[in-house]
Amino acid sequence: MKTLQEKVFELEKEVESLRDENESLWFILEEFEKSNLVNPEYRKNFDEAFKKARFQTLMSMKKIGEA
Repeated sequence: MKTLQEKVFELEKEVESLRDENESLWFILEEFEKSNLVNPEYRKNFDEAFKKARFQTLMSMKKIGEA
């Protein structure tokens, strides 16, 4: 069986990986927002997705010490 410390270490690695992925996705979303989405249908879908992503960010846990 794995020790508790090994499990914590694995979970911390997973959290860091998810944070990196999150940052990458936010970068992509910001680039999409800057681009010219001419088609109103696409713009509407993008705006809704971006709004949901921002809400999810507000609901996510931050590192200890982050505000």
